[in-house]
Amino acid sequence: MWKKLAEWAQFETERLILRPFTYQDKDDLHAIMSNKENTTFLHPPIESKELCQQLLVEGFMRQPLGIWAIEEKETKRMIGSTRLENIQGRQKKAEIGYFLHRDFWRKGYGTESLESIVWLSFTQLGVGQLVIKTHAENRASQALAQKLGFRLEKEYKGSDRYSHKMRAFKDYCLDNRTWINGKRGDKYDNN
Repeated sequence: MWKKLAEWAQFETERLILRPFTYQDKDDLHAIMSNKENTTFLHPPIESKELCQQLLVEGFMRQPLGIWAIEEKETKRMIGSTRLENIQGRQKKAEIGYFLHRDFWRKGYGTESLESIVWLSFTQLGVGQLVIKTHAENRASQALAQKLGFRLEKEYKGSDRYSHKMRAFKDYCLDNRTWINGKRGDKYDNN
């Protein structure tokens, strides 16, 4: 799977380029991470540019496979990120994580980027099941998951990995077989 992730380190959708992060993304990342509306379900806002640059290097650039910056083609601006997390190769299972700058919400960019990661996971990486973990109050992420065919699998309380506070969560799952019977297409380009 890691070789395939390397082959697909960069690819394009209709309006987006999914690519590795670069240090030049530091200002765009800070614009996202310093706004509390963007980080409500991630962590507290990061006001310090220096801390945000550290996050960029350590969290997004140091081990880049399976992490994509979302760049809008028209403006060439980095507007968010999507990633495959907790990849379990033997179980053929992975989680999808993502965030998007609030200025780009409700424009279909979240759907477009996530749809491409689902396609990549099932057609190129051999993943059998994908999971999207949401905070119980994050209705926008739940609606996006459902739009892409994910189904609610479980509800539970647990420790938030960033705040370490007890929170309610909802996990949404999609398996390869269900996806194949729904939407499918070879519409992405990794040139």
